Amino acid sequence: MAALVVGYDATRLFLGPLSLTPRGIDRIELEYARHFFRHASADCLAVLPTPWGIRCYSRERALRGLDRLEQLWPECLDLQRDEVWLALKGHLEGTPQGRAPQAARDSFAMRAQRMASLLKATGIGLGGDVSSTLPEQAIYLNIGQISLAIPLLLRWLQRRTDIRPVFMLHDVIPLETPEYVEPAGVRGHARMIEHTARYAAGLVVTTQAAKAAVCAALAERDAPALPMLALPFPVPSAFRDVNTDLPPLTSKPYFLVCGAIEPRKNHLLLLEVWKRLYARMGAATPLLIIVGASGWHAQFIEDRIRRTPIASTHIHIVKGLSTAALKHMMRSATGLLMPSFIEGFGLPIVEAASLGTPVVASDIEAHREVAPDTVRLVDPIDGQGWERAILSVLERHRGSRNGTSPSEPVDLHRSDWGSYFERLTEFMTGLERRRNPGSFT
Repeated sequence: MAALVVGYDATRLFLGPLSLTPRGIDRIELEYARHFFRHASADCLAVLPTPWGIRCYSRERALRGLDRLEQLWPECLDLQRDEVWLALKGHLEGTPQGRAPQAARDSFAMRAQRMASLLKATGIGLGGDVSSTLPEQAIYLNIGQISLAIPLLLRWLQRRTDIRPVFMLHDVIPLETPEYVEPAGVRGHARMIEHTARYAAGLVVTTQAAKAAVCAALAERDAPALPMLALPFPVPSAFRDVNTDLPPLTSKPYFLVCGAIEPRKNHLLLLEVWKRLYARMGAATPLLIIVGASGWHAQFIEDRIRRTPIASTHIHIVKGLSTAALKHMMRSATGLLMPSFIEGFGLPIVEAASLGTPVVASDIEAHREVAPDTVRLVDPIDGQGWERAILSVLERHRGSRNGTSPSEPVDLHRSDWGSYFERLTEFMTGLERRRNPGSFT
């Protein structure tokens, strides 16, 4: 059998400089890129859309771009140089220089400058035409999903019917619950499913729950069955090796929420819970810190929160944190809260549990699958249940300060990226070429 060659779709990584910091899906993409371009024995080429077509670039050029992206995203930033972190810390502690935390400054010009920096690091070149550069029976691996929604970016697969495309679908939330997603997102996800059915030789999903949902979406379109691998994410490397000598964010107890600010994340339930907690506890109410980029309808959610009287003292929205700051904030939090109505995985649960941070999450199918036994699951519409769970975690936190044993990091069985990629490579190697490629309509 010929040696495995991977054409890795780097579209999402190439667009990385358009955002200040990586999201959860971006951190997963970084893990993939680091493996295939830095460590994998298989030959790997970067596949990118360009003004002159879909092109392939060498591993060496991809590595230069990856190194620069990790610098542009402050993946290795010293915590004490994170302006957003320092502003939040100063604000919570009431220091003279403390100011209300804001997202790090960004603008079109700054994004353009970051993109130019990435291009300078990689070097501008024509690359090779994907149709003639990828060898026979190569794997085309698409994890970032962006290209899956754009027909023009996949048409080259009609000319290369020997190529074995492997896609990752994180979920089909826009099709299951379109009320939580902007209309363009629903249309885009429908195209992803159609292109998966048309082109994919194999599919990677994150949970059995996601697998069932994807299979149902494909079946609704009378698509043939696909080889499918359900492979949960390990803990991202960035959340290992926590420096416990660093001072905590604040001496006050606080709960953390991570993820895009959008309706399906259910932030407004926590707003009502915090109003009830304040009515019960007054000034002793713990802080609620919401970390996440603005998603669909974020302005409405943020406005509701900021107009609530207790928000100025007990609820804080923070954007633009470095990964180092988020990790340290999560490690020293009283608890992590994730009340989402629907998820395909739930990465913050895995990250927080691995750090020993107590977690309260919504009782939904994906969370029941990925959450360790230490996580408390509560119905996402049960406000009183969330209040009781938060009070229970808070009482345990106070007990730990008085000598009770604190939570210990959870040794998750899926925490080994080496084993993860071994299973993925075995799955890809065993795939057969597509049957009737491109014939699905």
